[in-house]
Amino acid sequence: MIEAKKISFQEAWDSSIIFFVDEELEQEIESQVESLLITARDQNSLDPSVQKVVNFLVQQKEALDVILKDLELSQEKFMRIVSLLRKLGRIPGGFDNEWGIKKIKRKIQSGANFASSIAELLLDGKRDEELHNYIPRYYLDTLNYREAQAGSEASLRKLYKRQLIGTYGARKGHKVEDRIRQKLIKIEATHGVGYAKGRSRMIETDIDFAIPHLNDPWVILMSSFQETTSSGQSTKARDMLSAYERVLRNNSRYGEKRVFINFVDGGGWLARKRDFQRLVQQCDYFINFHNLDMLESVVIKHVPHKYFTGKNRPK
Repeated sequence: MIEAKKISFQEAWDSSIIFFVDEELEQEIESQVESLLITARDQNSLDPSVQKVVNFLVQQKEALDVILKDLELSQEKFMRIVSLLRKLGRIPGGFDNEWGIKKIKRKIQSGANFASSIAELLLDGKRDEELHNYIPRYYLDTLNYREAQAGSEASLRKLYKRQLIGTYGARKGHKVEDRIRQKLIKIEATHGVGYAKGRSRMIETDIDFAIPHLNDPWVILMSSFQETTSSGQSTKARDMLSAYERVLRNNSRYGEKRVFINFVDGGGWLARKRDFQRLVQQCDYFINFHNLDMLESVVIKHVPHKYFTGKNRPK
């Protein structure tokens, strides 16, 4: 169990993830793709060298755009992957903010080592064992320029995966909330403290998780996971801030100590550093996947003892 404490912005920044990796979801999508590829296998391949790709990237101004188009990988997703490499230390210099596509192109032009790293990523990123731990296969499989050049089954695989993008995105959103829900289920099993989802008397928006219930929420959790940036982020951030302000007003009016938690993670929020910083600051506790275990100690610390029915009831 992690001690209940408000973490700093730097701790939140350093511990946040870029992508959400869930093997069960990857297998689910992969099985659907494989069923479409049973009769479409093609093992022929050419062998373009890293140096050839480097030369192409350096010599042709629009080379990176062409390759990303061939791979059907968006510029934004590619920027997230570069951010991940920087966070992992595989691109020197640390990570303090996200590089835009223009800056990445400039660095390719000016740095041979950086250009080689990008060429290797584009050619054979899908075979990179370390990246398998950090990038979902759904995205990692697109980093296969070697196969794309060869005209192998890669084109069909990308086509089928593209057709499943709506399913994949929706399922991922459910999976993120399910990780939080599973933690709350364990807390309920251990301590007898329940949870609910919906509208409460204090908050004029839907609460993602109210503990122990909507009629008397002492721990209120709002969650947002973003791998990409979107206009919806601004709305979500406003809802989270508004919810926190209502909790503060309620506590001031009634002399209570209810708490508000922001669960925020993903590269889409790291790309919006200023908004991310506000979300870290404007809450009682900030939680991400790295410190999700803190949720139990927050519940123990702030939920009134009358709601505990388990053997480990606080004294």
